[in-house]
Amino acid sequence: MRRALLAAALAASILPSGPTAAQDEKRAETIDGLVRIVGAQAGIVLYCRKFYTVDDTVSEGLTRTVRKALDAALGHRKAKTAIAEEGQRVAKTIAEVGAEQWCADQRDILNTDGVRVFID
Repeated sequence: MRRALLAAALAASILPSGPTAAQDEKRAETIDGLVRIVGAQAGIVLYCRKFYTVDDTVSEGLTRTVRKALDAALGHRKAKTAIAEEGQRVAKTIAEVGAEQWCADQRDILNTDGVRVFID
């Protein structure tokens, strides 16, 4: 999973100028996915510790790597804005479904993908 994330981050930051419509769409999807990773990690750190043990090294490393890629792809200001908007979306989702359910869902997703953010 970490390799896939790094590949996606690299792809987002090095697409040639003047991309085709398909490349634009792929880049937008990649960037959206990267923004969602940062938002999910923030939600995990803020809400999931009361239910599970979180591996801070993995979580922080993932967030740091993705943020660098977003800064390279979008520029720092746009990346910061996108991450803030995603944080609001994640907070709203957590409020709607409840922290315990959201955290359980994130744990299942990440365990399936082989990313060990949750220790237990």
